[in-house]
Amino acid sequence: MRELIIKTKQRVYGIYSGRHFSTLKGEGLDFREIREYDYNEDAKKIDWKISAKLQKPYVKEFNENKELNIIILYLLSGNLHFGTIRLKSELAIEIISILAFSATKNDDKITLIAYDNKPIHFKPTKSPNTAFAYIEKLANINLLGKDYDFYFIDYLNRLKKSILFIVTDFYKTPPLHKLKHETYVINIKDKFEEEPEFKGYINIIDPLTLKENETFFNRHSIKKYKNFIKEKEKKLNEYLISKKIKHTKIYTHEDPFFKLGELLR
Repeated sequence: MRELIIKTKQRVYGIYSGRHFSTLKGEGLDFREIREYDYNEDAKKIDWKISAKLQKPYVKEFNENKELNIIILYLLSGNLHFGTIRLKSELAIEIISILAFSATKNDDKITLIAYDNKPIHFKPTKSPNTAFAYIEKLANINLLGKDYDFYFIDYLNRLKKSILFIVTDFYKTPPLHKLKHETYVINIKDKFEEEPEFKGYINIIDPLTLKENETFFNRHSIKKYKNFIKEKEKKLNEYLISKKIKHTKIYTHEDPFFKLGELLR
């Protein structure tokens, strides 16, 4: 995994150059003060809610802040410990590396957070070396038996409004529309999950509970499973579209650079 992170860093700082992050726009402004409106100013600057309360026209003053605050959230799940071409967790680390190193190359501040039922919160940084050390720690987390709850929504909403990337396989759909952040969803999948090819008795270990079960699969049960997964993914996509949350799906056999580039366009 360390070699993967090194190669990703070299790639980002080489040909990729972090250019996609320059298209992102955060709040851009930090609030400074409220002052009375000058009648020579553009009336569009008037804050009508404050003006109504104070019975005079007032405007808000801001300091320009071009630096982006970026949060990368890694939702931990035993389901990520699966893959045919490679593990979904390996793809997740590559995606997190691309996002983190692209941000540091663009001189933006990143915060890495891993979450199952409690957060592992790394200090914000602009340093690629510090980001490297953080990502290594993420890569060494044992995912088996882990599962995330939805309390991360409240936790993230206590943080400063930022650009938020959420990386996991989204086997369940959190209420992401409740987040105050500008949110990007990165859904990780392996093709075998959607198109399984096996029959007969199979020993399956649940990566969340670590319980082992022998299950019989035939043409009918596989078709039923495929329809279930298809419907699940359809509902997730419909939800994200309805809430205007930008998203992409990346498979373990794909190069994540291109998919992320499209997402950030």
